[in-house]
Amino acid sequence: MPYAPEALAAEFDMFMTRAGLTVSAERRAQVLPAYAELREQVDLLRGPRTAAAEPSNVFRLTKLGAA
Repeated sequence: MPYAPEALAAEFDMFMTRAGLTVSAERRAQVLPAYAELREQVDLLRGPRTAAAEPSNVFRLTKLGAA
C-alpha cells in the first residue's frame, strides 16, 4: 500500500521522537526513502492470511499412552 510522502515523514518523525533520537535534516532526507520501503515490506508481512498460510507442522503435547 503506497503511503503519502507527508504521512511517512510524519510517522518517521514520531517514531524518532518516541525513541528520543535527533535526526539531522540531511540524514532524514537519506533515510526517508528507505523507511518508505520498510513500511511496504511490513505491510506484506502483516497482510491477510488464509488457512493455507498456516504452518505445516503442528505439535500436540499429549501424555505418553494417552489416546
